[in-house]
Amino acid sequence: MFAKLIKYELYDLFKSKWIVGLFLFYLLVTYVLLELGRDFKKALISHNNLSLITLTLFSLLLSTNYLYNNKNFIEFVLTQPVKRSSLFVSLAVSLSIAIAIGFSLGSFLPFYYHFGIVPLYIKTITFNLLLIPLFVLSGLLIAILIEDKLKGLGLVLLLWLFSSTLYDGIILYLILIFSDYPVEKVLLFLTLANPIDLIRLVALMETGLYEVMGFAGKWVAKYLRELWFLPALLSLFYTFILLLLGLYTFRKKDF
Repeated sequence: MFAKLIKYELYDLFKSKWIVGLFLFYLLVTYVLLELGRDFKKALISHNNLSLITLTLFSLLLSTNYLYNNKNFIEFVLTQPVKRSSLFVSLAVSLSIAIAIGFSLGSFLPFYYHFGIVPLYIKTITFNLLLIPLFVLSGLLIAILIEDKLKGLGLVLLLWLFSSTLYDGIILYLILIFSDYPVEKVLLFLTLANPIDLIRLVALMETGLYEVMGFAGKWVAKYLRELWFLPALLSLFYTFILLLLGLYTFRKKDF
């Protein structure tokens, strides 16, 4: 039944214009970046920065909208002998797969067209993929907790704004305020808590652009040189925590 659920949900998602639009967006943007820049490393960093902002937003919006728009389907499935945990996991998996295919194909094809197979851009795209289940689960959790669609989408946008922009501003403010104190460990903890920052730092390290990392980035990068896989482990850990929270709330939800 779990496989049938994923098959149906994937079929439903690929029929929608969202996934096609996602694929075309990244295909066009990546192609333009490579054509205009004519510099592999700069184009890769620009693509990575854009992906960190847009991929998180698309994952949040698509997952939240999908749950709000398919409540009738969810209620119907729950009248069948299907475990709630299976339904919730199938929703998270199918949404993550659909977004991952749209993003990875749209990003990979222009890079492959210009440069062939290069491990550096494949590694960067792979790290970006780690954010998809994390933000898909966040979107599903918000849609489960908040009945009103408008309020739910508002909270989704606030979460996206905080994680992609405001969080870095808070860290910069702390650096300025406590510049006379040894705050390195606090900065390390704050950076580790945000997978978006970690993946951005890994991409900058891989391309050798240390000068644009900033004070906190350079300091954290000293540790990431040997622990380059740490962002992947932390993203998987945060995803697992959100999966447990989502399962708990979905089981308690009165549909």
